[in-house]
Amino acid sequence: MTTEVLRRKPDSALIWYEDFRDENPLPSSYWTTLSGEWEVWQNKNDPATRPYSQLDGHGRLAWKYNGFSDVHLRARLAFPSDGSGRAGVFCGEIFCCLNINSQRIELYNGSALIGSYATEISKTPSSDLRSNPRMYTIEMRIRNNSVRVYSGASSVLRFTANLDGYSGGYAGVQSDGRILCELIRLGDAWTYEPYERFDVIFPDGTRTEYGRLERTGVTWDSEFQVFTVNSDVEEASTRSQDISMDYDFFHSELLSLVCGNDYSVKIVPKDINVWISRLFLGDADGFSILYYQDVDSLVYWANEAAYRWKLRGIAIWSLGQEDMRLWEALPKQI
Repeated sequence: MTTEVLRRKPDSALIWYEDFRDENPLPSSYWTTLSGEWEVWQNKNDPATRPYSQLDGHGRLAWKYNGFSDVHLRARLAFPSDGSGRAGVFCGEIFCCLNINSQRIELYNGSALIGSYATEISKTPSSDLRSNPRMYTIEMRIRNNSVRVYSGASSVLRFTANLDGYSGGYAGVQSDGRILCELIRLGDAWTYEPYERFDVIFPDGTRTEYGRLERTGVTWDSEFQVFTVNSDVEEASTRSQDISMDYDFFHSELLSLVCGNDYSVKIVPKDINVWISRLFLGDADGFSILYYQDVDSLVYWANEAAYRWKLRGIAIWSLGQEDMRLWEALPKQI
């Protein structure tokens, strides 16, 4: 039996995920405005129970707790057509931001610039502000007296800086001028939640674990299935195996099955964000999976099936994803 699964790279153990889509998006019991003005825009025409929303404003908006220190902060931000200056995330006096004026990712300790990285940042036209904003991801991970700065959808490490006199404090989103924010995420700086393991319970009741990567230099929490790095390193350095951005195939040992009987198999995702796509059952000689991409390859294999292997037909799966030229070629084949 073969399971087709999409795994993902670990992310920081989640503390708070805020996309501002709740009915009461900024309750005063959890949020405080340290400066400026903030409000939440929600799409009233969206029939979803949690419609698409955007935090809109300027200044400093923080979780109502002033004891944060070692944290991982991420935000997705957009600059409106009249936007200017810096926007990003902060913890205490540490401010990690996108500066649309200088076209750089910048890191500040108080008023002192302690790191930067050149990038390209564009403003969003007013007509696209609510429906198609140009969102940019900015994030930082603070551990003790050092900070790592990342950007982009794949969280690329841009630079590392040392901190002087860091003591933590409030954490949240900060901007010089008006910005839009569709997500702010707070995670633990040292602990990660993996997105990789799933279990299979076979017809005879045995359970086998798949997908979990071997790691060194980490401490596992078996109750919550998370791990903590033992030193200030990037998570990728704790494993020798990469995590594919595509689906992986996990194969079982041979199963003792008898034709004509019904069997049940249970797939149990043990980590979140594990996508189970398909389950294949092959015989003892194995099997192959064929992917065709256009009408030319389909016609080729249809001819192979008819004239080389003398098969009486082929099956095509699934409708709705095919090359539309197939319907012109198919009558000629039959």
